[in-house]
This record gives sequence, C-alpha cells and structure tokens, in this order.
Amino acid sequence: MSTDQPTILVIFGISGDLAGRYLLPAISAISKAKMLPKKFHIVGVTRNLDKAYLKKHLDKKTEMLEMDLGKASEYEKLKKIILSARKKFKSELDPQILFYLSVPPNASEKIVEMLGKSGLSKIKNAKLLLEKPFGSDLSSAEHLVRHIEEYFAEEQIYRIDHYLAKEAAQNIIVFRNGNSLFKKTWNSNFIESIDILASEKIGIEGRAKFYEQTGALRDYVQSHLLQLAALILMDLPDQCGMDAVPALRLKALKGLKIACGDGGSKCVKRGQYAGYRSDAGNPKSTVETFVSIQLKSSDPKWKGVPITVATGKAMAERFTEIRIRYKKTKEQEANELIFRLQPNPGIEFSVFAKKPGYERELSEHTLHFNFNEHYTKLPEAYEQVLWSAINSDHSLFTGSAEVLESWRIVDIIQRAWKGKSADLTIYKKGSKI
Repeated sequence: MSTDQPTILVIFGISGDLAGRYLLPAISAISKAKMLPKKFHIVGVTRNLDKAYLKKHLDKKTEMLEMDLGKASEYEKLKKIILSARKKFKSELDPQILFYLSVPPNASEKIVEMLGKSGLSKIKNAKLLLEKPFGSDLSSAEHLVRHIEEYFAEEQIYRIDHYLAKEAAQNIIVFRNGNSLFKKTWNSNFIESIDILASEKIGIEGRAKFYEQTGALRDYVQSHLLQLAALILMDLPDQCGMDAVPALRLKALKGLKIACGDGGSKCVKRGQYAGYRSDAGNPKSTVETFVSIQLKSSDPKWKGVPITVATGKAMAERFTEIRIRYKKTKEQEANELIFRLQPNPGIEFSVFAKKPGYERELSEHTLHFNFNEHYTKLPEAYEQVLWSAINSDHSLFTGSAEVLESWRIVDIIQRAWKGKSADLTIYKKGSKI
C-alpha cells in the first residue's frame, strides 16, 4: 500500500540520460497507477538548464534549479527551495526528502559531502538514493562507505541494484516459500548445481570509456549476479517478512567463496570478444568482456553444490536466467528449474513424461509460467525502485555490508589478475555462454 506521506524528490542530474530514459518515465507510470503520494513535488538539479528538455520531459510538479554542485553556497539555494516546498504541503505528516543522485560515480562523493555539510542530510525524513557502481574495488568501496556514513545513517541510504527490482527476481522469494515442493527440496540433498547467467548479444555499443574502466567482472558480477546468488542461497524462515531480506542476503554472501580460493584460472575464466580492441580504440586492451566464476557456499545446507556465475558480451543470445539442476539417479530424472529475468520473464520446470505409443519411451517437456502471458504490464525496475524508496522499503536495495561482501569476493579475483593477461581468451562473436 502506498504511503500518503508528502514527498519531495530531488533529482541531481535530471537532464541526464538516466533520468530521461528511466526515472521520469517511471515517475509518470507510478502517477498513472495512482500510487504516488498525493502531495508530491520534484526538484530537478542540473548544471545547465535546457528549455527544450524542460518542455519535453517535465510537468507542473517539477521545479528546476541550476547548480554548481561543487559550491557550498549553491546548496543553501537548494535548502531554501526544499523548505519552501515543505511549507506549501501544509500537512500534518512531516514531508520526506529523497535525494536521488543520477550522476556519474565520480560526482557522487562530492554531492554527498555537500549535502552533509549543508545540513540537508539531517533534515527529518531525508533519504539518499545511489546508483551503482559502488567503488571500483574493495578498498575504494570501503572508502565510500565510510565517507557516506559521515553524513547519512545506514537507514537513510538506498543503494540501487535494478536487477533486484525485476519482477522475476522478486518472485524468487515468493516461489521458494510459497510452494511446498520446492521449499522442502531447496538444499544439497536434492539440488545438484546452480548456474546464474547473463548473456548479451551486443558488444560495448559506444560505451568504450566506461567499459575500459569497468569490464564484465565489475559491471555485472560484483552487484547483479552475486545479489541473485544471495537470493537463491539465503535461508528463508517460515515467517519471513520482506524487511528481513537484506540481512538474509548478507548472511548468504558471507558464506560465498571462490571454489579454489585464490581466484586463479582453475575456477575463474575470462575472455574478450574478437574485435573488442577495435571497438574500444585500444589495441592492447586486456579488459574482459566475459567472465565465469566457480563458487561454493560454506552453509552446510549447500555443501558440495557447485555455483557458477557467468556473463558475457557479443554472445549468441540475450538472456539473464538462473538454472537450478536437480540430482538424478538416471538420465530421465534430470529436472531443471529456470528463473528467467529477461527476456520474457518467467519460470520454467522440465519434467519427463511417457511418449504416446506402445513402447515406454520418455520425452522431456517444460512446464512454464510467463508473466507476459498473464499480465498486460509489468512495472519496470525503476518504478519498483522509486516506489520502494518512497515507502521506506529496503528489501530491494543493497546495504553497506552487502556491498563490501560482494567486493570481498571480487577483490580476490582482481588481485589474481593484476599485471597478468595470459589467461585471457579471445572468443568469436556469437559464442554461447
């Protein structure tokens, strides 16, 4: 149920690509669904006002402010606008202020500092929404966590991983706890292996600068795929409210380890698609566009179950899915459960049945549930993100400790790769993940 608490949403970088493509359409969709607070106001912060952009994207609920984000005096202007908007609401409920940082990562740190020093972070019901990436390695992530915590308390912080907000990802918890067959077999006694895969057909598509600094390991594995692994592996008590989910994901992440411990090529494979160096404009680039990691969990419930996370660009197909393979005593018992996040989000389960005829031959069939076949519209991930933040629901957001745990795993691999590239395999475009 949506809150009626008056809300002021401050979007830093409102004229940027992210706001135009995702945030503003998400706000519009929530509004059409009549799920926004009745008293809702947007303050758009930008370095340069663009009248054409204002006319195309913004409505009467939006107030614009042109700011130099590095100047303390500019934040006093912002404070006046916020305080003025609060007064206009004339509500018995104290308004909440959401600061959404839709800006490049290198700009976020300064904005957080200025929000803190200006006192804006201490305004009652202030919240901070942050886009990934959260650092570039374990050390920088630890620095950012300490820096943000100087000005904002943990309960004020909402770190966005839009994969957690996808309908199919949210349904993992409901599916596990709402179906006795799977609830009772969700352990190593029945499950043979777990694969979490994100395959993309496109290459870097004009994102050379970003990808040269990031690579597949940091772009997909550190946040998205490890968070999905946590959803699969975490304990789910019989009475599990959504507010408990972040702590349960954290516990699952703490139990995850690279299967061979040292991050070496025995358990970690990396590759680069042929032609990447030309696309990136760097003939000597060793940036990986594919990575596969063998993991294991120290949780006794998952003892002996291999867990693979893998992602690649310029592959044969585009999909993101989680494959749960069940144990078998003979080939015809090899059931597989698939959570498909994209495209065509849904759930599939393979079963064996007798072929029609006189002989007792078996054939494999798939039972499937596709969201798009049953629902006319699924909320986009950014709609879920904004709605959850407005309603103070942390279940779709990663906490500081979760961020550091995922970097702990990735850091081992980064150190193993440092200064080395002999294990980098060049693969053809259109390869299978």
